[in-house]
Amino acid sequence: MLEHALFPALKPNNMRRLIIIAISVLSAESDGDLLRDSVHVTSAAARPNNELWCYRCLAEAPEDRCADIRQNNSALIHKCHNDRRVCMVKRFSYTTSNENSTTDLKMWALERNCTKHCEPGCIIIGERTKLHACTSCCTTSLCNYDSSAITIAVSLVIFIAPVALALIL
Repeated sequence: MLEHALFPALKPNNMRRLIIIAISVLSAESDGDLLRDSVHVTSAAARPNNELWCYRCLAEAPEDRCADIRQNNSALIHKCHNDRRVCMVKRFSYTTSNENSTTDLKMWALERNCTKHCEPGCIIIGERTKLHACTSCCTTSLCNYDSSAITIAVSLVIFIAPVALALIL
């Protein structure tokens, strides 16, 4: 009870009042009130609003409206939220080959969406049946209308058999 030793005649409620008065007198000399003049912002609130819009859909056939966006299709437009600040397109396709020829690239799935992280490029695995998983990324609204991706071939010999079997079966 240090307060009572310094001010023995003051009761606890009076001591609190004295402390509040002292703080208010001392803070009156400053430029403003710390509680009213300061702005407390979390790191999430400090980030600018996400104004990105992307096409969002999944196509499982080349004829699907998601596979080929030629006109502005408002049913596929989606507002991106939070930290999803990249539009992306993932395209899954395959080719088959024999000793004499290789078929054209055939799509079996395509996805358009907003995402947090996007690494553009293609992964191609397989020998006779080649599986292509390609991703393209962009950061402006409605930029993910295209179905192409930068081709960067990566041979994954270790995973060829299990992945190819899983996708074919």
